[in-house]
Amino acid sequence: MTGLYNRLALREDFPNYSKQEVGVAMIDLDDFERFNDNYGHAYGDLVLTRLGRYLQKDWMNEHLRCYRYGGDEILIIASGLEDGDFVKKLQIFQAEYAKLNQQLEEPATLTIGYATSAVANEEELRKMIQLVDNYLYQAKRQGKNQVVGAEKK
Repeated sequence: MTGLYNRLALREDFPNYSKQEVGVAMIDLDDFERFNDNYGHAYGDLVLTRLGRYLQKDWMNEHLRCYRYGGDEILIIASGLEDGDFVKKLQIFQAEYAKLNQQLEEPATLTIGYATSAVANEEELRKMIQLVDNYLYQAKRQGKNQVVGAEKK
């Protein structure tokens, strides 16, 4: 439905991220259940489809891959970025996505958890994914529609 890679593709891609600097982000559609409950599953599917198309059209390239990680969660892994670029890109993405959805009956917003770091192996990448998931939940507790995380020191 989203046209994004799935978790199987992520597992297959894990070795590609070893021994390099990466930016990892977990994106969650805020209050997604409400779309399905209030407007039906077709409306929820529309919101997910729009997110997938936007990521494919404006984001994905040879250095940035997007994976549907859960029902309404998207994992982004980027390599080859300059310091600070990943966070700026996420902030722009969040703002642009909100604008894209203003005409919907109920606008969709995103909460994003992120981290940047060098990963030596697949296990470090798994730990980084868990870290960004923790940042995502921290952002949700702080009020949603936010970008929260940490860049490497």
